[in-house]
Amino acid sequence: MSFFGPRDAETSLPCPACGAPLHIERSCHEVRMRCPACGTQFPLKDFIGNADDAMERFLENVYCDRI
Repeated sequence: MSFFGPRDAETSLPCPACGAPLHIERSCHEVRMRCPACGTQFPLKDFIGNADDAMERFLENVYCDRI
């Protein structure tokens, strides 16, 4: 496991607000979904049930409770 994984990755999930592909991003304390097109942010918990391959790979490098 790498402690220096990416801080942002594009997913195939559409933004509920505008339809653009969402990005998953992490900060020191939080992982969230963000739309680079409209700037809206969403909690990760709203999308974890629909995680795509990009989200799965990204979360491999993040310490979090996925339940």
